[in-house]
Formats: sequence, structure tokens, C-alpha cells
Amino acid sequence: MNKSRFFQFVNRIIDRMDEIRQEVYFILMIVTIPIAIGLGFYMYCVYKNNPMFENPSTITEHFARPIFIGMLTTLLVLGFGVLFANLIIMIPIKRIKLFKMEMEFNSYTTKGKEVANQFLYSSTMLHNHVENVRYLMANNFTDLVEVLQFLTSSYKDYVLQYGDGLALTIDVVVASELRGREEKKIYKSIKQQHVIKSNTAYTNRLIRGENVLLGIVSASTTDEAVMIVRREYNHPFDIYDQETFESILGYTMILHDAIVMLQLLKDNNILDSGSEG
Repeated sequence: MNKSRFFQFVNRIIDRMDEIRQEVYFILMIVTIPIAIGLGFYMYCVYKNNPMFENPSTITEHFARPIFIGMLTTLLVLGFGVLFANLIIMIPIKRIKLFKMEMEFNSYTTKGKEVANQFLYSSTMLHNHVENVRYLMANNFTDLVEVLQFLTSSYKDYVLQYGDGLALTIDVVVASELRGREEKKIYKSIKQQHVIKSNTAYTNRLIRGENVLLGIVSASTTDEAVMIVRREYNHPFDIYDQETFESILGYTMILHDAIVMLQLLKDNNILDSGSEG
């Protein structure tokens, strides 16, 4: 189902809010705490200059002293602030997501077809592993960048053929060739992971421009290839796309390792001697 640009924009905002939920909560609490302390101090000053009871005699009257009124005000404002923050980052987003799911229900068939084609591509490449190795070696494509270019080029052709004309551009470069600010930002975020969770990351544009997915594959500290995938605004990336390109990067390493091993055997005449025997 084709959605208007307004609904696309709203969906991007929702997805972005979901991604930065903890940051939003932190900012709201940073704003709430000074307000709560300020109001508490203000109420303390008000009742300090005009106390409710001049000479408190009962327990209730003692708790009506300015210091307790100020503390109670602070706690109440903090409580409402925490409640408001949780409502902002949880309830509205869940309801909108439910509405979003209902709104995109009719397009599930299209997305399901796309995911199925992605899975079919990955399984096909594994099935043709021997032919892939032979082709790369016959054409002397042994560098990591060349292997990744071979796979991404075949995937791009596959998508154009079976993806209902879904257009995307894929560039394979080394890190020093990165030029765009967005690409450099994504590359840095992947490299700065203390524990590697994913070799890919993507960002979908909120208003206009191309959506970008970037992936990194490394054979050593010096041998590294960077994949940059761009897709038009109307086709944002999701977790299924990320997993597909993760599998492409993983298979790149399998192909590269196989080619390096066979090349070493060939250079040492092990393959030739084995065939003669």
C-alpha cells in the first residue's frame, strides 16, 4: 500500500523515537528534576514567610512546616515527571505502532515477498559456492574489495530482476574513500563498538534524501572493505535488509578465505601435484 509522504514522515519519527527512547527519558528527567527542586524551594520560601501554623502542637501541624511542604512538593513533581516521561516514551509509541501495523497490513504481502527473495538469494549463493570460487579465481578477483564487489553486484542485479524494480545503489570502497558525512558517521559507530554486535548499520532519512546502509568486512587490521548501500526515500531499510547484508558480508569472508587457501596451494604446486597423483 502506497502511503503519502506525511505518513512516511510520521512513521520515521516513530521509529526514531523508538530508537532513542532512553535518551528521551533521560532528557525529560533532566528537565523534571530542576523543576521539582525549584518548585519545592519556592513552596518552602512561601510557607517560611507565611507558615500555616505559628506554634504547631500536633503531629499533623508539625508535618505542615515549610521544610516538609517543600519536600512534599518536590516529591510530587518528581512523581508526576516520572509518570509523564513513561507515558511519552511508552504508551503513545505502542499505540501508534499498533496503528502503524494496521495501516501496513495490506502491504505485508509485498514485504513478505521481498524477505523471501532475500533469503532465496543467500541460499542460491551458498548453493553455487564452487562456481563462485572458480569464477573469482579465473578472473583473478582475489582482493577483499573485489570479492565484495562481485557479491554486491550480483545482489543488485537480483533485486532489479525479482524485487519489482526496487532500485538501489551499492558502492564498495576502502575506509579512506568515504566522503559523505553520514557514511563516516555510520562507519565510526560500527568501529567504536566495544563488543561487535553487528557489522552493519543503517539510517533512514526523516524528510528527504536517500536511506543509507553501511557494512564493514575485515580480513585483517589492514585489509578491510566498506559497503555503502543507498535506497530511495520511499523504501527505508529494516532489520531484514540488515540481516541480508550481514549474510553477504559473512559469505564474502568465506569466499575470500577459500580463494586465499586455494591460491596458496596453487603457488606451492600442491594442487598440481595432487592432480598428477
